[in-house]
Amino acid sequence: MDHLRSTKVVVPLKHVILMALVTSLSNGGSTRLLAAAAASEDDGVQQIWHKWHASGFSWVSPTPPTTAKPTSIPTRAPTLRPTSPCTSAFTVATYDAIDDDIASIKENILDDESRSRFLGGILRLAAHDFMDFDPRRSIPMGPDGCFDENHATNAGLERVWCDDCGLTLLYRQKYAHVSRADFWIAAANAVIRLTSVDNALDLKETFRWGRRDRSSCGGTGARLPGSAGCADIEEVLVARMGLRWKDAAALMGAHTLGGGNRGSSGHHGSWVGNNQDAQVFDRQYYLEITDKVWRPRNQGGPENGGPPQDWTTGRNNGNGQMMLNTDICLAFDIDQFRRRGVPCCSRTDKTFSNGENECIDREAARSRCPRYSPRDPRRAATDAVYKYVSDNDNTLFYEDFAEAWQKATTVGQRRLHPLAETCELV
Repeated sequence: MDHLRSTKVVVPLKHVILMALVTSLSNGGSTRLLAAAAASEDDGVQQIWHKWHASGFSWVSPTPPTTAKPTSIPTRAPTLRPTSPCTSAFTVATYDAIDDDIASIKENILDDESRSRFLGGILRLAAHDFMDFDPRRSIPMGPDGCFDENHATNAGLERVWCDDCGLTLLYRQKYAHVSRADFWIAAANAVIRLTSVDNALDLKETFRWGRRDRSSCGGTGARLPGSAGCADIEEVLVARMGLRWKDAAALMGAHTLGGGNRGSSGHHGSWVGNNQDAQVFDRQYYLEITDKVWRPRNQGGPENGGPPQDWTTGRNNGNGQMMLNTDICLAFDIDQFRRRGVPCCSRTDKTFSNGENECIDREAARSRCPRYSPRDPRRAATDAVYKYVSDNDNTLFYEDFAEAWQKATTVGQRRLHPLAETCELV
């Protein structure tokens, strides 16, 4: 039965289910609906959420139980009612509340792919905000709570930050007293802590606030790195943002979360083995680059009427796994092969049980992608990659990432402040 009918309205069943869910929730209900909105790409589900939100939550029972039901992972259950806003400072309490709310939304997204994309999307939102920094321009940009939504490099972010997106609704209802730029970075920090092994990567002590938002940033999407190769990374992260190649290699480790979507970037799949692994912030990204056999696919890309060129591994087109040129080039010098249009394989020394070379592509199997020479500045990125590969407990990766993230999220900023213990700016 597709619809429930009455004499006045025809209501889709999924909406009835959603309204029933809302009616049954109390303290944790708002967070669960945020999770549904964050995970769902169904316009109807998001519209129902938006109408409920606009109505002042009038569907919720006015007499909630005195004790909230525990979640599978105990957290301080957030509500969508604004906390008493501290308009003069970004406090420790606000930072911790954002962390709790992101944790609750995460736990209430039930399927692995949606959860991994939600987590990776928040990191991508924060990174795309700071990567448009260019000190040579009259308006340098950088982390300012704004992204160019009309540029192809930001495709997909409209499902992370939009009028009906769960993250946006959370901000507007509880945290609009801080800047979007500060909120995006605090939310990204929450994702990093929550998904790091044993919650070991806690960036709270190095978080700084005081960024100012811009209402418009049209045209800045062209400043972001593309996926063509390490020249993109070099121009954006090294030349413009002033980072080292080691910093760039560490920041790229954020690709361990989430994945690409064919409908957005044209690149489809996760950077690690599966959607469960794509919810863990660790060194697995570097192990994937160095241990597996990667070969180029879709050579010629859109010019030949196909999707953009990237890299795949194994049979069945990688089983949902992929790498970009900007990933492979951290460990291998692929520029000369790309210029010549000749494929290479990251490894040519591995075979399947039947003796077939794991490169599969016979032409690519003739050439192993070379390493950078010791004199090449990009060799520092390769050295970092292999350092993280040898790092059994993620300590070296976490240390380098924390340093690089601090530089990137404060680039171009002045007069930023540490978290305040009280609602006073000293």
